[in-house]
Amino acid sequence: YRGDIKRLIVNIAPRYGKTELISKKFVEYGFAHNPRCKWIHLSYSDDLVLDNSREIKETMESEFFRTLFPDSVPVSGSAKMWKTKAGGGFYAVSAAGQVTGFGAGQVESDLSEQDLPEDYFSTGSNFAGAIIIDDPLKPEDALSDVQRERVNQRFDSTIRSRVNSRNTPIIVVMQRLHEKDLCGHLIQAEPDEWSVLTLPCIEYDEDGTEHPLWEFKHTLE
Repeated sequence: YRGDIKRLIVNIAPRYGKTELISKKFVEYGFAHNPRCKWIHLSYSDDLVLDNSREIKETMESEFFRTLFPDSVPVSGSAKMWKTKAGGGFYAVSAAGQVTGFGAGQVESDLSEQDLPEDYFSTGSNFAGAIIIDDPLKPEDALSDVQRERVNQRFDSTIRSRVNSRNTPIIVVMQRLHEKDLCGHLIQAEPDEWSVLTLPCIEYDEDGTEHPLWEFKHTLE
């Protein structure tokens, strides 16, 4: 959000809250600060991204959100694509779906002309949305060279160009499935471009002591 990171990979095991935190709450947070945010949300599954879209929309339509952030209230559209009162938008589709014609973030010249809080630009952030890719590859497709390459090529040829500004973040959050999955592909091809946050289920202290990342979910045993 501050603009410190433009390309982020988050690797964490399934059912550890990655979708709740990144694909839902971060979107709501962004809309709360800038109701003109424009987002693209992708996954291997249409059902997943549409469910996420519905939950975000329901939160932003709730009474407490309407009271605090009235310009961010969704006013039109389906779960696949909807807009806010201030002209922001959210587009949700599978990673293999149609993304041409839609862009995430905003052109800086457009952003600077908006009626934003006085301290908006002094915070060091011109945040206006992002591309969030949540599990772009099915676990059962991980061993298929064809399926992995299809996802990787789709990102290179189409998805990465859907930003409206070089400052628009792209976030890839997924469990690692193969050394040549999308994360592996990006880390190998562009090692200096991507910040990588890896959260293994078993962590090690400096002295080699093992402990679980989240004992409520998985004990060390």
